[in-house]
This record gives sequence, C-alpha cells and structure tokens, in this order.
Amino acid sequence: MEIKSKLKYIHTIGSLSCLLLFSCSFRKEIKPPVDLINTDTMSFILSDLSLSETILTSQGNVPGDTLKTLNVLDKYHISAARFDSSFMYYSKNPRKLKAIYTHVLENLNKKQP
Repeated sequence: MEIKSKLKYIHTIGSLSCLLLFSCSFRKEIKPPVDLINTDTMSFILSDLSLSETILTSQGNVPGDTLKTLNVLDKYHISAARFDSSFMYYSKNPRKLKAIYTHVLENLNKKQP
C-alpha cells in the first residue's frame, strides 16, 4: 500500500471514529411529554397490568391487551395516548425505566402471598 492510500485510510478511520465518539457522547436530551405520568403512578400501572395479565392467563383466557390495558388505565383515569407517550419517554431513558421496573417488582412482591 502506498503512503497516499495509507494516509487516506487512516484519515477515513479517524473521521469515522470521531463521528461515532461525538454522536454517542452528545446525545440530544429527550424532552418529557407535557402530561408525563410520574414514576410512582407508572410503576403502579405497570404492576396492575402485569397482575391482570397473570390472572387472565391463569384462568385459561388469552389476555386481550386492549381491554386489559383500558381497564387498568381507567382505574387511574389515564388515557391510552397519555400512557403511550409516557411509556415511550421512559423507554428512551433507560435509567428511569429501570427505576420504574424496580418499583414494579417491589409492588408485585408485596402482593404475593
């Protein structure tokens, strides 16, 4: 390989490395939706969704996701659109989502006989 092509190769690899480095380190902050469901309420909703799915499955019924979700959301007076936008926000923020699911596990363990 001649010197000119080696320099071009090194330049290309260096440029790609810098691009990758900067794209990872300067992530755009994700803004929460205006009507974001707080983390405590979200953990209770997800706990109830899990429980209702478990109950339906244990009774031999195939869980109807829409009906199950609507029943749980009605309990908390939250629309499906609000739940979806909040869940999307939390799913793009892994640390927050992990904290929510930690509370979900705690809630489910408390309800276990």
